[in-house]
Amino acid sequence: MIKQEKKINKKSKPKIAIVSLTSCEGCQFALLDLGEKFLDLMGKVEMVDFRLLEDEDDPGDKLDIGIIEGNPMTKENEKTLKELRKRSKILVVLGNCAAMGGIPEIKNYQEGKNTIKYVYKYIQGIQNPEIKEVDNFVKVDFVFPGCPITGEEFLKYFPILLEVAKTEDFSKIPEIADQPVCVECKAKGNKCLLLEGKPCFGPMILGGCDAVCPTARMGCQGCRGLRPKGNVKAMRATLKKMMTDEEFENVTEIFGLRDDIEERK
Repeated sequence: MIKQEKKINKKSKPKIAIVSLTSCEGCQFALLDLGEKFLDLMGKVEMVDFRLLEDEDDPGDKLDIGIIEGNPMTKENEKTLKELRKRSKILVVLGNCAAMGGIPEIKNYQEGKNTIKYVYKYIQGIQNPEIKEVDNFVKVDFVFPGCPITGEEFLKYFPILLEVAKTEDFSKIPEIADQPVCVECKAKGNKCLLLEGKPCFGPMILGGCDAVCPTARMGCQGCRGLRPKGNVKAMRATLKKMMTDEEFENVTEIFGLRDDIEERK
């Protein structure tokens, strides 16, 4: 009877999968860094796939939530992504690479054929596709931004997503508050880098990272993406006094912010 009861309980749990495309898997390690908090949360679901914790084969069942990290840089990646979308009630993007192109997207701004020679001695047969964000391939329902993501933010929003998957009321999918990194910076008592004449993208970037970079006296480089109402024009005018156009472009290329800024213009 006890074994049967456990089997029934397992079936009643929401099914989720955390799947890697081409990535460093740093966002997944950010989850593991939560320790018991993450394991307690995962105790409420049936983990169908998460290769950092288990090595069982994914049976391919329908999922309540599919979570994807990394770029679809190969045909196999693209196939994996599209299959996960079909299986999932809710598809969640984990981190900057999947959401904005991330560091791999830097090569889009370079001379592709010449740049690849710095990595491979012989380039014949090496795939070198343009890097595209996940939402270029499939519909994305929610994004955990950042490089890496903020673990506490995952703990906050993931239970809400589970409830949405359960009720299938997709109008209740949460939105991250439109506030700049500056709000968290001020709350921590940090001295404003901009007032010191040092470049920082904080005013136009979506907060939620606990201002980790400015707290370390490093200017925000925008890994969490533009705020919906971020004033890019005013921010650029301010930064012109602190950095050249080339320096600005170089920084915006690091996490894939450049494309979004150009679209906002």
